[in-house]
Amino acid sequence: MLQLKLLITIFLGMALVGCQQNKKDFYKTAELQNGFPEILKPLEKDLPFNILSHALLETKNDSINIYFGSLSQGEQKGNWIALASNDQIKQFRSVSFNKNVKDIRENDIDMNFNNSTNRISLRVKELDSLNNNITYSWINKSRLADSLEVITIDMPLAKGNAFPAIALKDLDGKKYDFDNSKDDIIVLNWWAVWCAPCRKEIPGLNKLVDKYANKNVRFIAITDDSKESVNAFLENNQFNYDITFISEDTREIFGNSYPKNIILDKSEKITFYKDGGNEFVWQEIDQHLKALQLKEN
Repeated sequence: MLQLKLLITIFLGMALVGCQQNKKDFYKTAELQNGFPEILKPLEKDLPFNILSHALLETKNDSINIYFGSLSQGEQKGNWIALASNDQIKQFRSVSFNKNVKDIRENDIDMNFNNSTNRISLRVKELDSLNNNITYSWINKSRLADSLEVITIDMPLAKGNAFPAIALKDLDGKKYDFDNSKDDIIVLNWWAVWCAPCRKEIPGLNKLVDKYANKNVRFIAITDDSKESVNAFLENNQFNYDITFISEDTREIFGNSYPKNIILDKSEKITFYKDGGNEFVWQEIDQHLKALQLKEN
C-alpha cells in the first residue's frame, strides 16, 4: 500500500512538471531601433511629435505589419503604434500605459482598419528601458495568442444605418444639442489634434463650411482629445466646424482610427462613410452633398 501511494505521488509530481513545461508563454519581445521605420517617412513632416524609435512586431501574417515605438513632444515622452496593411499605413496612434491589478503597467490595444470592418488586438507591457525592448502578446477572443488574429466586426457607422445616439459638449463645456435641427444634413468629422491626416484635411473641410453656409448643412467635429490640447491647436489653426467633445461611454462607436468623415441625411441615416483622410477628401464630401441635396429637394 505504501509503495502504491509513493508511485501515485511520483506520477502526480511528474504530471505537474509536464503541465508546467507544456504551458505556453505567448509573450514575445522585440528590440527597438532608433529613428523612423521607412514606411512612416511620408508622415514625418506632418507629425506634431518626434519619433525616437521603432520595432516591427512578429505577426505571422504576410499582409499586416504592426510597428511600435517611442516618441517625444517637447519634454514629454510617450509611445506610438501603427498598423500597415499591404505596405500602406492604415492606423497610427499614441499609446499610454495603466497599472493592472498586479501593479504591472500595460495596455490592451484594439486597432481597426478596412473602414473599421476588421480589428486586431494585442497586449503591450511598458517598455524595458534598460534593454530597449518591448514585450507584447496578441489577443484572440480575450485570450493571449501566439499570432495576430484578424476579426470581422459589426459596423454601427455603416452606410444605411441610423446614426446612434451620442452625448457631446461644446468648447464651453455645455451640452451640444445634436438634434436641434431636423431639417439639416449633418457632416461629421472624427479627429484628433495629434493625427497628421486629420490636420491635413482641415483646410479642405473649411472650404465646405464656407460653400454650404445657409444651405441647411451642419458641420460638426468630434474629438476625444482634452479641451486644453484642442484650444492650444485652435490658437494657431482654423477649424470652422462646430468643435465638440464626446463622452467616454459613447466614444467607442468611432473606434481608435482617425479621421472619419460621415454624412447623415435629414432623417439621421448614414449616407456617406469614409475612414482615413487626406487633403482631397473634402472633394468627395462635396460631391456627395450635391447629390444628397438634389435627392432631398
